Amino acid sequence: MPRDNRFADGKSLSVFLDWTLLPLSAATTGILFAWLLYYSSYGFNLGSEGLYLNSIANPFAYAINIPPSLFGFVYHWPYQWAGGDIAVLRMANVTLTMALGWILSFLVIRRFWTVDWPRAAVLSAGIASLALVNFHSTLSRTPNYNTLTFHSLLMVMIGLLLADRPGRIRRVSGWILVGVGGWFCFMAKPTAAAAIALVVMLYVVVLRRKSLLPMLGAGLVALTLLTVTAYVIDGGITGLVTRMLNSADVESLLDARHRVSLMFRIDWLETSPAQLAFTILTAIALLLSILVGSRHRLLPSLAVAAVSIVTITIAVLGADPISIKLSTLFLVPAFTCVGGIFYRGGLVLRTQAPTSIALALTFLVLPHVSALGSSVNYWWGGSKAALFWMLAVIAFLSPLAQKGRCVVATLLPLTALAQLFTASVINDATLRPRGQENDLRAYAAVTPLARGGTLVLSQSLSDYLARARAQARPVGLEVGTSVVDLSGHSPGLLFVLETRALGLPWLIGPRDPVEAHFGQSRPLVPYAGSNAAAAEALGFENCADLAKAWVLIEPEGPHHLDQAGVMASFGARQSDYAAAAAFEAPINDGDNPDAYRQSLLKPVRPAAVAEQSCREARQQRRDRQKWSRW
Repeated sequence: MPRDNRFADGKSLSVFLDWTLLPLSAATTGILFAWLLYYSSYGFNLGSEGLYLNSIANPFAYAINIPPSLFGFVYHWPYQWAGGDIAVLRMANVTLTMALGWILSFLVIRRFWTVDWPRAAVLSAGIASLALVNFHSTLSRTPNYNTLTFHSLLMVMIGLLLADRPGRIRRVSGWILVGVGGWFCFMAKPTAAAAIALVVMLYVVVLRRKSLLPMLGAGLVALTLLTVTAYVIDGGITGLVTRMLNSADVESLLDARHRVSLMFRIDWLETSPAQLAFTILTAIALLLSILVGSRHRLLPSLAVAAVSIVTITIAVLGADPISIKLSTLFLVPAFTCVGGIFYRGGLVLRTQAPTSIALALTFLVLPHVSALGSSVNYWWGGSKAALFWMLAVIAFLSPLAQKGRCVVATLLPLTALAQLFTASVINDATLRPRGQENDLRAYAAVTPLARGGTLVLSQSLSDYLARARAQARPVGLEVGTSVVDLSGHSPGLLFVLETRALGLPWLIGPRDPVEAHFGQSRPLVPYAGSNAAAAEALGFENCADLAKAWVLIEPEGPHHLDQAGVMASFGARQSDYAAAAAFEAPINDGDNPDAYRQSLLKPVRPAAVAEQSCREARQQRRDRQKWSRW
């Protein structure tokens, strides 16, 4: 019997898949997951990660939040549970991302494809590995508003699919989960919360009119949680509204693209002719692997095995011959759906169920929902939620499950491609971590942190943190001391020194507009930064705290804030401080290729005098603002 004919026999094909490709797929998923867990203790970004950690460590210390997100309150108790260990927080973040992605992928496959749960578990785990693309920036490993947004959208979609299954308990649990997910989404990014609420309403109204009452129940759950949150954080709804409005006012001073007029925009999907050609060829190969007749299953099976081996090689050795670009994460699923339309005269499209069409369209827009309201290019921001694009393909091609096909053989190519994409993107983040020296694999300096745990850092960053701690403690910088960071880019240092950053978790220094406005594929910070915003944020602090605060400066640095101007906003002058410690900021292969000297300044004025000067400066500022309005 010819070899292809042996694979034409359904039983032989099933045995081959169960004993070779499915275990290989499961092993590949495990390796990808273990890879991210292993490197969770590697690297540290002084900028954005400092913002995240300062927000999480002491969220109640700030009257405003920039960006306008309450994620710090959500992660504060997990942070305490972890004992301040950054590596543990990152591991928990990676594990939760993988778990939620796995659950959603499993529900989608079981909803539309006829396959038993053990095989569905392996296939869905492979698809869910694409959720790890959420960490295509190493900064995202530390819990932040972007990961919380992604998690909340996953929870909402899990809830909708559970509510669609038989059984009262499942339906009730599903709608409760939708409400909880909506609340989490508001805590992460209010703009995304408004968008997902609209998506859920459209989904229910179009497909399930009888679910209007449960949908209102989910809304009530979200509203109840939000009300409780408002009282815990700000003593009531009025306090929370005031916080968000004040945050928006300060954000407007940061030269960010967060205005309503810019929120609803169409960004350009960055690609190149070579990348476009690669994407089209990949989509064609994927379609052929999925749609080819059962008489020719040997070649697709070997191709899947080869792709899995390449994926493992990338994860283990770090050698990536493919180098997947982020736009590919959308283009391949999009071209696959378009190509599937032409299969057998539009068979896939003609036999679609309303639910599969609705879910496919919902999955396609969810990445943009996650990015809505941010200043980043929406395609770049949405690519962190690329799992939804792949799930759209699974829902859209679901009519193939009714045509007597081997479901495992049909879904395995999608699984293998998802794993390959994940390995390539995460490998790029490992080799080129943002705001750090290249190649996390080369880091070897084990650095203990006073708050708990250790990190493996580059030697230069480890030495910098050690020098700062060695100099700061003997001169009187104690744990919990208030510090005004005028370096413009070192909130992470304040976290490591266990101090409290005043004004905001990160007083962002001025950036070049091109650098800050996220037109490029590797953005640096979400704001251009400004001295006016720093002064305004410090205006929400108590004069008593500012009177005793130390100051961190970097006079020659490219992103430093105006020392004299910002100090004047709370009635201080440079002569009111004395240099207590000095050290050089570490260089990196990103936005800080040169070393600049930083200094810690200790207040020398009596606290009572400094406090009175702060009050007078604020009164003068209010008077000027009053006259300017006239």
